[in-house]
Amino acid sequence: MDRHFQFLWVRGAKAGVKTIRVPRVIAIGALVAVAALIVSAVVIMATRAGQIYNAIAVRNLGAENERLAKELGRFRTEVDGLKAKMNLSFELQNRARLIASLEPLSADVWQAGVGGGGLDRMETAYPDSVFGTIDESLDQMLRQTEIQLESYSEVMSVLEKEKKIRNGTPSIRPLTGGFLSSRFGRRMDPFLGEVVQHPGLDYRARTGSPVLSSAEGVVSMARRNGGFGLMIEVSHENGFTTRYAHLSKILVTRGQKVTRGEIIGLVGNTGHSTGSHLHYEVLFRKVHRDPLQYVIPQGTCYD
Repeated sequence: MDRHFQFLWVRGAKAGVKTIRVPRVIAIGALVAVAALIVSAVVIMATRAGQIYNAIAVRNLGAENERLAKELGRFRTEVDGLKAKMNLSFELQNRARLIASLEPLSADVWQAGVGGGGLDRMETAYPDSVFGTIDESLDQMLRQTEIQLESYSEVMSVLEKEKKIRNGTPSIRPLTGGFLSSRFGRRMDPFLGEVVQHPGLDYRARTGSPVLSSAEGVVSMARRNGGFGLMIEVSHENGFTTRYAHLSKILVTRGQKVTRGEIIGLVGNTGHSTGSHLHYEVLFRKVHRDPLQYVIPQGTCYD
């Protein structure tokens, strides 16, 4: 076999053709060298491009890491702020519990038994990092929120019950104006002429003066009742009953709900009466009580 490659070089139409003979080994070596140079150039360019890309990625990751670090710092500051507010809430909650006559929450209970799956998970993934501290704080606040909701529910239940008791307890004068003319206890009956037990109070007032319900309740009677004349009876949830007699007009109906201070009738002179006045009674579990014990003077405040 011929060990050479022959190349024909046409120099021009009149210059003729020149023959160039190149040994096969040199030609193949040259081709291999050129191919190697091309491959090396491509590899070098790819490597350089990769380095540039990595440098850009590292720079971007650095900027993102810095941004995340700032966000994490802000988040940690907010968590610390929430912890401070939760501590303030703990103090206010205990004040509310004292008002409701409940035992205050102890500091140990308020710590809420910090720990659990969330903390273990974060500490395993990020040991000795800020994430563990933040997760611990969040876990604690979640538990404190549950304690807080239970406590507020307990406080509200007590306060609602006390509110019903307060609203259903006679505590105001049953009319504005007029004056007290006869007290609770033994007195001379103007019709019988003998000493009898007077079961309520008599207030002298003009006919038509408004009569007020002394507590929240439901009207259990609103009609004429023998010697009491026109009478209203109001039943209250906590065992009290109040009566308003000798009225000139009844302004409520049986079964109607009334509030403290609501006008329910007008002073009159009906039934066995010697003049225009209001007869007012207070009963507790069907036993007559002195109504003056259930009249809180205006402007008086009890702690």
